[in-house]
Amino acid sequence: MEITLSTEQESFIAEKVRSGQYATADGVMRDALQALQQLEAIESPEWEAELLAGVRSPHRPYGPDVLQRVRAAASAPR
Repeated sequence: MEITLSTEQESFIAEKVRSGQYATADGVMRDALQALQQLEAIESPEWEAELLAGVRSPHRPYGPDVLQRVRAAASAPR
């Protein structure tokens, strides 16, 4: 695979390596691609549909009783 980067992109990657944040340019690119994958997952139509379903559903306000039920369920033996 061959990738062409702009001068600014190359400088950005080189600075990340030079600063010690990354050991190699590969590491910078790996994290950049992972961030892109996460962004696309968040912005997916499926994610949007789930958010809209949650907003449109009848729901109760969050209160201390909800937290207590969640804690009890989490600590219950399985």
